[in-house]
Amino acid sequence: MKKEKKIKIHPILVFLILTFIVMILSSIGHVLKLETSYNTVNAITGELESQIVTIDSLFNRTGIQYLISNALSNFINFAPLGTIIVGLFGIGVSYKSGFLTALFKSLTKNKSRKLITFIVVLMGILFSMFYEAGYVILIPLSAILFMTLNRHPNAGICASFAGITFGYGANFVINGLDSVLLPYTNNAAHILDTSYNVNISGNLFFIIASSIVLAFLGTIITEKYVIPRLGKYTSTNEEENNIPLNSNEKKGLIISITTIVLISLLVIYCIIPGLPFSGLLLYLKDSTYIEQLFGYNSYFNQGSVFIFSVLLIIAGLIYGLRLKTIKHNKDFIDGMNYYLTNISSILVLMFFVAQFVAVFKKSNLGVFVTASIIEFIGSLQISGILLIIITFIVILICSIFLPVASTKWAIMSPVLIPMFMQSSFTPEFATAIFRAGDAVIKSINPLFTYFVILIGFLQIYNQDNKNVTITDAMSLIAPYTISAIVVWILIILGFYIIGIPLGPSVNPII
Repeated sequence: MKKEKKIKIHPILVFLILTFIVMILSSIGHVLKLETSYNTVNAITGELESQIVTIDSLFNRTGIQYLISNALSNFINFAPLGTIIVGLFGIGVSYKSGFLTALFKSLTKNKSRKLITFIVVLMGILFSMFYEAGYVILIPLSAILFMTLNRHPNAGICASFAGITFGYGANFVINGLDSVLLPYTNNAAHILDTSYNVNISGNLFFIIASSIVLAFLGTIITEKYVIPRLGKYTSTNEEENNIPLNSNEKKGLIISITTIVLISLLVIYCIIPGLPFSGLLLYLKDSTYIEQLFGYNSYFNQGSVFIFSVLLIIAGLIYGLRLKTIKHNKDFIDGMNYYLTNISSILVLMFFVAQFVAVFKKSNLGVFVTASIIEFIGSLQISGILLIIITFIVILICSIFLPVASTKWAIMSPVLIPMFMQSSFTPEFATAIFRAGDAVIKSINPLFTYFVILIGFLQIYNQDNKNVTITDAMSLIAPYTISAIVVWILIILGFYIIGIPLGPSVNPII
């Protein structure tokens, strides 16, 4: 008997169906008058304030009006749209000029392929502190790196995507997530103990340990599962990739790298407060340095994609002029356009993803589900390991419906923090569990806005002339997610059972 061919549904159609389903569910919820509530802590008074959550129907007059009038603005304001275009300016120039190929040849010479994979995953974890820049800069760079090694570029895409996504809950330094979660954690802790001050570096040891373990885990999954599954990639530059750099290419590379280093030092100077004419990229009105550097209003945070793209453009331009791969301004402009010619399908997909995400947010379904689950958890009398595991699972489930960490933690912290403190756990330990559960599920969540980036880049290097579906992308990333869930639970339990400090002067148990 012949095997039936599986019908592959285009991602655009899937998101259209999902949008339609959300509209139906919102209408049903509105008709049934479903509602729930959650408590938030008033930052000024410290008192709990109840917030009522109802479901807004999108299958009525106002809902249809919202869809029609906001379709364009939903697309324009969709976070990945502008960043991917700006990011690919730099990638295009630096690749078309030959700079990236020369750089990766130099860096990977006589290096183990597994070591390169480990570095890609680790760089993803580190780059997560720049958030958007990681997805639109590091992912295409990883694809080119793997292609230079004559390996499938989609393996580099998967490895870096997993690293960036999981890295949002890990990393080696205190970053923007810590500053975002801190006020909510502090306010929730004050419900039981007004004298308790949450340490912003209270998860430092935990995230460092998690980063190292996840980097090794990501390497194993990439090498043992993803690369064998993707198979061989046929590259037109395969023979060229095996040719060593000549003296002229080496000189061009040295000049370009030196320029990047000098400009990078200038950028670093601009993010150091207190020096003459420094602090240009910091939002100095914020109280802490982490907020000034990584906060929502930070000039560095808002401009990180532009900064990295400019660095790549300058490096590519200098290299191209030196090697004469860029002879006139048309070559330069063609370089900026190089990758943009491959993302037309991504832009179309983004339009429909933007509508789906906006409709889901407008319906309040995510907040309703999260608030309902937390209200139920708050009624349970659990403690110890059972509390840890159930909390982790609850965060995983809620993160599917509400990917935004700050919104989710604002709802969850007034319930979870007192529960943990009453069980003799520190608020920092609850935060560690939250950041792990929040990060690990995003990699396979269509509601996560940067999931579309994964599908789009996988499509660029797909050689079988078929569309990459949502299930295709999920099947490549799911092994990272499943193994990371297991490993992160073990790390969390290890810190608790052994009593390892989560950070400087902070333990899991009070």
